[in-house]
Amino acid sequence: MAGMKNKGNLYPLLGVDFGSQSIKAVAISGKPGTVQITAVAEVPTPKGSIVDYQIHDMEKVVNACRTLIKRIGQRPRYIATSVSGSSVISKVIQVDAGQSETELSNFINSEAEQLIPFPLEEINLDYEVLGDNFVDNQKQDVLISGARSQSVTDRCAIFDTLGMEVKVVDVSVHALARAVKAFVPGFDVLCDEKPVGIVDVGAVTLTFGVVYKGEVIYQRLQNFGGDNVTQNLCNAYGLPYDDAEKSKIQNRMPADATSEVVNPFMTQLAQNIKRNIQLFTSSSTHHDLDVIVLTGGGCLLNGLTEQMVSLLRKDVKCVDIFKQFPKLKNEENPQGYKFMTALGLALRSFEPCPI
Repeated sequence: MAGMKNKGNLYPLLGVDFGSQSIKAVAISGKPGTVQITAVAEVPTPKGSIVDYQIHDMEKVVNACRTLIKRIGQRPRYIATSVSGSSVISKVIQVDAGQSETELSNFINSEAEQLIPFPLEEINLDYEVLGDNFVDNQKQDVLISGARSQSVTDRCAIFDTLGMEVKVVDVSVHALARAVKAFVPGFDVLCDEKPVGIVDVGAVTLTFGVVYKGEVIYQRLQNFGGDNVTQNLCNAYGLPYDDAEKSKIQNRMPADATSEVVNPFMTQLAQNIKRNIQLFTSSSTHHDLDVIVLTGGGCLLNGLTEQMVSLLRKDVKCVDIFKQFPKLKNEENPQGYKFMTALGLALRSFEPCPI
């Protein structure tokens, strides 16, 4: 579904990111190249209401989103949101160049049956021709994206209940990449000739993506995230979960927590990133990644970037949008790492691309 433009000006889409631990929103204004983030907001995800990114309790999620809209401080008409998790597939495939639209569509449907572990009638399927393949000019690269229709329908129903209209349902890793491309200084130069890794450290999920020539060419999700730190704080120090989470976010953990909890987590994180890089390089013509961009709430841990540089021996960048928009920073939202996916969704306002 396309974004909306009016003579180059923005019809704002509110970006809403549904996470396992919280639901986040970002509002923007401006024009391409001069984007202003006008507001961010976050509410806790009601317990048990979203499991593996699937909505299990519509009423609780609607109420949470109602609170989210109040906190954003404006009444948006249009929403951009995303799908993720095991019910989503996003993959770049190679097809013969010169096919007609009908031939390409038939080929995509045939390939999708092999890629997606659900009946096609239960799937919202879309694709985009990216251009000629860089290795074989007789081939074209095509991005296939698919998600269970129920996931899309549920998200639309939430905002329909609230009197708003969902104009875009994106794939989360593509929204994340869009924000990284827009807000990492010199990103176009970084990914001009070599692929760049994007690692989003969420509460319970690690999202690994690779961007090459401006497009996401690889993605993988795994069960690992910042919640590991919280759980280990609970176990090691007998803290209630909410107290452990608060001490982690505010960096007020017990004195020996760095050596007992934080450093082992960082070692695990580095090992997971290395493993994802190996899986990517083994399935592509690329041999390595020189640059890693970190996002997500897990970046709140002190010294994370420096530790990843040391453990990965790569150029590691961490994006905090509040450095560019300091007025958005407050006690509830001390750093902007976790709003990147919602920001990428809001940026769809400028993009008429079909996926």
